[in-house]
Amino acid sequence: MPKLQPLAWHRKGMGKVMKYTIDRIGEKVVICENENGDMVKVQASELPEDVREGDILTEAEGTWTLEKEETERRRQKIREKLRGLTE
Repeated sequence: MPKLQPLAWHRKGMGKVMKYTIDRIGEKVVICENENGDMVKVQASELPEDVREGDILTEAEGTWTLEKEETERRRQKIREKLRGLTE
């Protein structure tokens, strides 16, 4: 399993909007996977309250946004793949 890094370690390209997928949610820390496949720790208090595992988030300059349409699009794609495996 790759070593988890604090989010600040991944903010070298400040000003760039990054996408993250929520991998798992703990009581105080949320583990997200960024676009590069790196796992990062984020304080749960920094994220929107209604997030859940699998949600897609964007982060720009410390502001987190839940990307509802992108999340649903990816979930639908996964459902279609699973359906294809069971037919």
